[in-house]
Amino acid sequence: MIFVTGDTHGDIDFKKLLQLKEMNLSFGDYLIICGDAGICWSSLNFQRFLDLYRGIGCTTIFIDGNHENFDMLKEFELVEYLGAVMHRIDEHIFHVLRGEIMKIGNTTFLCIGGAVSIDKMYRINHVSWWLDEEISNHDIDNALYNLEKINFKVDYVITHCCDSPTVTKSFGFKRDVCTDKLMFIDKLVSYKHWYFGHYHFDRKINDKKTCLYQEIIKLNI
Repeated sequence: MIFVTGDTHGDIDFKKLLQLKEMNLSFGDYLIICGDAGICWSSLNFQRFLDLYRGIGCTTIFIDGNHENFDMLKEFELVEYLGAVMHRIDEHIFHVLRGEIMKIGNTTFLCIGGAVSIDKMYRINHVSWWLDEEISNHDIDNALYNLEKINFKVDYVITHCCDSPTVTKSFGFKRDVCTDKLMFIDKLVSYKHWYFGHYHFDRKINDKKTCLYQEIIKLNI
């Protein structure tokens, strides 16, 4: 089974995952978090967060959001897992890099983390905010490189923020450098559904896009 949910922020929004713990899952089942997992935020609570997420009983894979400790993430070993380049955080916890395409069974996922923190002016560089939060041109180039190999067709898109038209029309928020960079997806990529987090809403935008926060979606594959 494969589940997708929105931001968990370490233990702040972890409670929603307890329903998975009750399902007696195995590490052959997967939980995908659409950024701001917050597992890697501080060495002070890292071990406790590892224990929490291990306790769910399935393999956890997350993209990065804007609230991650990117200095800490870079310390972990890079591995190829499910056909994608990821940081191995723990035996069954992985962070998938931007622009990578992972394949679980026969199901493919384009993964692009990153977003702009609207409160970054109140945060401290390399303590509570990192410039690495923003999607770079290199990240998009990596996505295009990997998509070209599979004819720009995936089953699912997993991002933290969403594209500018969705952000402005569906939420009334301002576009930014990251939402602009994701506009290539609707122009070039064939996909079944696009899941994203970041905005702290559970909202089905249309038949192709869903914003997730507290809701957990079980994919029908």
